[in-house]
Amino acid sequence: MFERLLIKKLTTNLHLVIFGAKGVGKTTLVNQWAKNFGTYLYLNLAETADRHFFVTGDSWDETLQSIYFLKDKSPRGTRNLVFLDEIQHCPEAVSWFRQTPAILKNMSIVATASVCSDPLAELVALEKADLSILNLHPFTFEEFLLASGDTEALETWQEVPAPASASAKLLRYFHIYTLIGGMPEIVNAYMTDRHLSGLKPFYEYLLNRYLEEISAKVYGNKRSETLQFILQNAFPYAATRIKFNRFGNSGYRSRETGTAFKMLEKHFLLRLIYPSTQVTFPAIPDRAKFPRLQFLDTGLVNYFSGIQKQLYLTPDMSAIFHGQIARQAVGQEIIATESQNYIAQSDPRIFPMTFQHDLHFWVRDKAQSGAEVDFVLPYNNFLIPVVVRPGEPGRLRSLHQFMDVAPHPYAVRLHAGVLGIQQTQTIKGKKYFLLSLPYFLAGKIREHIEGFRKLVEG
Repeated sequence: MFERLLIKKLTTNLHLVIFGAKGVGKTTLVNQWAKNFGTYLYLNLAETADRHFFVTGDSWDETLQSIYFLKDKSPRGTRNLVFLDEIQHCPEAVSWFRQTPAILKNMSIVATASVCSDPLAELVALEKADLSILNLHPFTFEEFLLASGDTEALETWQEVPAPASASAKLLRYFHIYTLIGGMPEIVNAYMTDRHLSGLKPFYEYLLNRYLEEISAKVYGNKRSETLQFILQNAFPYAATRIKFNRFGNSGYRSRETGTAFKMLEKHFLLRLIYPSTQVTFPAIPDRAKFPRLQFLDTGLVNYFSGIQKQLYLTPDMSAIFHGQIARQAVGQEIIATESQNYIAQSDPRIFPMTFQHDLHFWVRDKAQSGAEVDFVLPYNNFLIPVVVRPGEPGRLRSLHQFMDVAPHPYAVRLHAGVLGIQQTQTIKGKKYFLLSLPYFLAGKIREHIEGFRKLVEG
């Protein structure tokens, strides 16, 4: 399996909880990182034998000694790693992790979880200064390029600004990445033989794993039925605003549907992104308005929506399905790269229980208004509007309405075209600067906004 870029950001004196859906590579990441340690203790808390260490009532030190002894290991050198895999299966292990001394010489303790259980939510809420939190996502486009072995393409993507000469090649790569998604096993299978047609079993296997995991955690046939219905039928609604009541033309009411969506959020399979009506920092989500559905992985969306072939044939994915897949792909890129940049405690952008994050979208706070901007990103105490749309600037009506009341002159458009900056104006005549980026640069959007601002300001 390909090495994740995150490994370079992990230090060997780190106490860390890694959250993420099944299949995003949490265990693989820690196993790869473990090569930096002299002693490595692995405990699979989905298994009864390893949960036994934590239910004996022993002290923190006594439990650690038991782990070393029964795993035939001994503290060695300056680097020791204790890995508690799938910690949500053992509340006592969460309690033990919670008691970890702030200063623990020569040792890192790392836990992974594919469900944010109540004990884990309480652990995160403590905001311990020595505890780091990471939300792990599928491969980013940068990691996809790294896995492809095309060093030249990776290096040109990493340049800021990205050279126009590389646009056609990077666009082709991004379309393949968007088509298959970033789930590590699927990327690995594709990179092995470069055949799209052989990936079907991997998508089916992942969905079955999710259904089994959810069914095992849910009590009651009615609730389980609702969850399974939503997970199997929600993919075509990716990157669109949804209503809970009778979702997917079902007979389910708002309360049971909302509860099911929250459960799927706890399993990291999707998130509900709520709009903001503000144009000034910070963006405060309005939870009284309909949210937009953002899925874990665009490849899963494409496969289970049955649109892989249509997507494969298009040169501009922002021009099909009302820009739906382009929004999903861009949202996935921004969320994943933002999370990689923050391995820090008490940062609301990566709080795993509620999925609070700087990623929001904007709607006009006016009755009967259909104005909507795809994303707003905080930057230097501004909210920068980002639209994922083709066409000339004059056609970006919702963006114009945002810029008419925004206290700054900066806007970003992601499209299938080339990188460029132009001064334009709204329908009402307000002048502003528009940065047009190829949508394969969504993962580098902050770096390009920084260069854009400096260039405009001279």
